[in-house]
Amino acid sequence: MQFANGRDQVVPALLVFVALTLGFSVADLTDIRWLGGLVMLGIGAFAVFSMNRVVGVLRTLIGVVVVVVGFILSHMLGSMLGSYGALFLVATVCAVVILLLTSERVALKPKEPY
Repeated sequence: MQFANGRDQVVPALLVFVALTLGFSVADLTDIRWLGGLVMLGIGAFAVFSMNRVVGVLRTLIGVVVVVVGFILSHMLGSMLGSYGALFLVATVCAVVILLLTSERVALKPKEPY
């Protein structure tokens, strides 16, 4: 696991936010759902690659699960908050979780011997 610099830690979180918001916006504005999904998957793949490079496979898989669950929850929350309200809530929460997963401060450190 390597923590190169702050930029490397922030990039995956920003990409997740952009993937969710831009993918949904493209699908909504063009009424072509698969195109929005393609945008989401393309940017999301780059986020996965960026995150894996920084924190490794385990945290990246946790991040992928968080985003997939968030994507599903956004559809359920849409009836309560509206489409864009649910989108921004879920995209923000997912980005924060990804940021925490890539943060050096929450990295599992071995216990120091006494």
